[in-house]
Amino acid sequence: MAEMNTREASKAHWQSVAGGNYEGINAGSLQRIADATELMAKNYLSLQADVAKYKRWYEQEQGYNKGLRASNANLKGQITKLKKAAQAAKVVTVDASI
Repeated sequence: MAEMNTREASKAHWQSVAGGNYEGINAGSLQRIADATELMAKNYLSLQADVAKYKRWYEQEQGYNKGLRASNANLKGQITKLKKAAQAAKVVTVDASI
């Protein structure tokens, strides 16, 4: 049988170990557990970075939207002011013709 490293050897189904070398199997399984844990941590860090990015985008858009709401309110005020001025001009014109 070809020589396997401890990770690969720990994957094999072991019913009995010749010479009682359970330490090698245990070391391989611990290495596989450590590899899996590092992979989970890597994915978790990637998710944290994504959350920070989306939160930053959200806050930027909220600021932009706040500016647009203020601009819209200002424009509505200007429209109301112009309508009132137009109504006043019509009233004056109608009153002058009477």
